[in-house]
Amino acid sequence: MGGSVVPGELFHKGILYQQGEVYVLRNTMPFPLRENNAFIAESDKGWAVIDTGVNTRENQQRWTAALKEIGISYRHIQKIYVTHYHHDHLGLAGWLQEKSQAQVFLPQPDLHTFQTFINGDQYGSAIRNQCFQAGWNQVLTETLAEDVNSIDILIQPYPFLTALSPDTSFNLGGDLYTTYPVPGHSDGHYVFVGVDNGWLFGGDNLIKHTILHLTDWPHTRLVNPLADHLAALDDLRKLDISLVLPGHGMCFSNILDRIDVIQQHHEKRKNQVLQGLIDSSSAWDLAVQLFRDNPYIHIKRLILAETLAYLNALVGQQQIAVEERAGVNYYRRVL
Repeated sequence: MGGSVVPGELFHKGILYQQGEVYVLRNTMPFPLRENNAFIAESDKGWAVIDTGVNTRENQQRWTAALKEIGISYRHIQKIYVTHYHHDHLGLAGWLQEKSQAQVFLPQPDLHTFQTFINGDQYGSAIRNQCFQAGWNQVLTETLAEDVNSIDILIQPYPFLTALSPDTSFNLGGDLYTTYPVPGHSDGHYVFVGVDNGWLFGGDNLIKHTILHLTDWPHTRLVNPLADHLAALDDLRKLDISLVLPGHGMCFSNILDRIDVIQQHHEKRKNQVLQGLIDSSSAWDLAVQLFRDNPYIHIKRLILAETLAYLNALVGQQQIAVEERAGVNYYRRVL
């Protein structure tokens, strides 16, 4: 993907820039967002990385050029912290680990997800049953399994992973950070909060220019991801955050405004699902009715996943009921 990157040009091209003591490396990816951020900074023991990008030749070249421009080698990297297990954040961790021998940390719940759905039996009977219950047929389920398998190369070689627990602290750029769970986008998504400087590495939870998908269905064990996610965002409101360094796009400072936008978005979508549920319907039929179908199976999954998240939230609020018929869950409004 693309030609080689020449060291010395990264700052000029905006591929590498500094935010205080942290270097931000902008990587590319073959997904709709097209780009994402990795972060590099000196720690109390060598250098540390937050998130990595997908494993493509172009991103490998960007990493090599970036380290040369910073003035360090791969061997300087001692720790790699990953906000969540998705390919655009974990993808290059194994490659970087091979070159640096760095320890790679992944949130404990996402380590379980990775071992189950990436480095394991990705689409066994339990996942297939979830797809059928949501209203998908055999073809859609098989297509999703094939899509998941097709992008596996973007995360290989798999890293040796160490579980990262909540309330774990680490040093980055001379400042102390602590791990903070914000489930929803993935079951174990963590953000990293600066104890003294008020900086927050937001991963895919807090992005300035877009709102990423709410739930990781069918790779999830969360019963009510919407409630979990909104509660975690409310907890973030209580922190004194001065700057967000997101997984995609540019850094920003108005975190409370952004949380307002995200929460209003999900409340609007949830009400849209409630109002759109006129007759008894499967999750997939309702998703297509409200949010339109898409030819790309990954987008189909996200449309269905979010519809299910809103339906589950409404079930929890006792505004709708669900019943199973012939292996499919049907939802109806409670009169």
